[in-house]
Amino acid sequence: MNGRSSRGGTRRKRALRHGASACGVLALAVAAACYSTGDGTAPPPETFYFPVGLAVSAAGNVLYAANSDFDLQWNGGTVQSYDLNAIRNDTARLLLGAYAGNPFLPAGSGDAGAPLPWASGYPSTAPCPDTTINPPPTDPNNPGGRLPIGEACAPPMSSQAYWRDSVVIGAFATDIQLSTTGSRLFVPVRGDATLTWMDVANDLLPTPSGASYAAGASANDTASTYYPFFLDCGRDTTGRCDAAHHAGTLNDPGNTRQVSMPGEPFGMAQSDDGTAIAITHQTQTETSLFLTGVVPGAGTSFDDFDPSIQYVLQGVPLGGIGIVSIPHDLAAVPNDPANPLRPAFLQSNDSTAQIDLLRYYTDEGYQGLFDGGAAVDAGAAVAVGSSNLRPFLIDEQTFEVSVNSSGTNSRGMAIDPTPRRACELALPAGTPTTDPAYIACAQLPARVFIANRSPASLIYGQIGAPNGNDGTYNPDALSLSGNVPLTAGPSNVYLAPIVDQSGHYSLRVFVVCFDSQIIYVIDPDQLPSENAVVAIIRTGPGPYAMAFDPFNLDDVATHAAVPFDPRSQITIQATSQPNDPLNGKPALRKYRFAYVASFTDSFVQILDLDQSFHDDRLGNQATFETIVYTLGVPTQPKGSQ
Repeated sequence: MNGRSSRGGTRRKRALRHGASACGVLALAVAAACYSTGDGTAPPPETFYFPVGLAVSAAGNVLYAANSDFDLQWNGGTVQSYDLNAIRNDTARLLLGAYAGNPFLPAGSGDAGAPLPWASGYPSTAPCPDTTINPPPTDPNNPGGRLPIGEACAPPMSSQAYWRDSVVIGAFATDIQLSTTGSRLFVPVRGDATLTWMDVANDLLPTPSGASYAAGASANDTASTYYPFFLDCGRDTTGRCDAAHHAGTLNDPGNTRQVSMPGEPFGMAQSDDGTAIAITHQTQTETSLFLTGVVPGAGTSFDDFDPSIQYVLQGVPLGGIGIVSIPHDLAAVPNDPANPLRPAFLQSNDSTAQIDLLRYYTDEGYQGLFDGGAAVDAGAAVAVGSSNLRPFLIDEQTFEVSVNSSGTNSRGMAIDPTPRRACELALPAGTPTTDPAYIACAQLPARVFIANRSPASLIYGQIGAPNGNDGTYNPDALSLSGNVPLTAGPSNVYLAPIVDQSGHYSLRVFVVCFDSQIIYVIDPDQLPSENAVVAIIRTGPGPYAMAFDPFNLDDVATHAAVPFDPRSQITIQATSQPNDPLNGKPALRKYRFAYVASFTDSFVQILDLDQSFHDDRLGNQATFETIVYTLGVPTQPKGSQ
């Protein structure tokens, strides 16, 4: 066995995709197979509750959320799906005032659409939830007119209006990530020390009937009719994911080393090819390695295998927090079959002033893919790439963090390969990867960003450098060069673009500071200048996780134009500037928003990242880099109200 098993295979997964429940189907035969964390009240399926992770589907039609049940009020946490296309359109309608009941719409404009799903207790006659502000917020460019949207005014909306599906998982989830194939979700769960997983339909792929998921769901679609909403984890009659979808146990398929996942799983990173996941452990000196079960390049959501734990690395620093996969460019080093370029990860921790380089290896001579004792076809073995041998990790090297006064307590990390991609994409079309010019591009370093709390700062540096004077190149040589001071509690770091004034992608680094309720927006091209911090965005209490509309990193590297979204239900209208180039264009670009989970008060805020957007009727009101929409009513933790 090499740890890959279909466990019932394609037919079972297709049945679940269309709404069947594994435990419901098999209850009479194997009632004990349904996993349970205990008795108690079921968590609310339609509202956020201490959200710790957000993920967006491949085509941007679904928002997935992981809720942690942090105060143990319920008998588990949840994973939920929401109609993101509807959320985006309603956010644009609010920004343009195009909703029923808006008293500030120009008379006779004909733009009033359906009502927005205002949360109970908030007025639907104005876009501000708090009408008691004295004086009330006004737009200086439009005195007496429509109240401004932004940090002071992002009205709570009913999250239930967009909710489509929910499953119950263990308590204390820490993250949620979509697989590189867009067809599987992974959630580390501290309460039962598992990597809980579920399959979803990739909304970039055609439906079983040949239609396209990418157009989004209709207003009446549910998880039974628009399958990207459906969370396939063998749920039982209470909605809880079954035992087969809790990886990390001795029963995992192909767990030939008979290891179990240690306690307190926390950070998670997928290898570049998507076939492996490394997970840190917050109170242990261990890092777990899993096979994800996905088959890169398979072209379907239905032919994957079950995830499985493969190895537990011992002896890493106590308090593993962040982990990130190093993006390798295969053109940067000579192809040596005897010593191939192996996947690698950087891991941070909260106890030492160091970053660890973890290397992925496979057992020598352990060959072939097996499914229940029978060899899988050779084509699948080739598709799996780096994970076709039984894998393990080694802690290969440590790098000192010395650009801070202390250097300890590093958290989230991100690595930016866009400089090398921009260089490669600027070469003449058809340039071979063996061309010296292409190799020179491939050997450009990637930029590294690390959230650190000692003191609060963003550490920056680069990875990849020549090996001394011997002419070789080391793609994993890390050097740290400086830091940007931040406010208290930096936790997570994200790489994502904004839409600049001309409508093109422009890369930014987003640093979430949990304690100070701030998101820093940093232009990496301006480092180390003090002008690198281009925005400071205040959020609700306890911002933690972020997600973004889908984007292609190559488009970001080349500053490509951001296309308008054909799913947009309204257009921009300019009355006094009829020659405005945006006049008549859709109000949404395919990339526009970021989504911020407030862990403390259990809601999600939407951040506008389109600097090119404006509508002349609203006095050119700027909403760029402000919070413009709120999903759910902010709710203080139990006992603090």
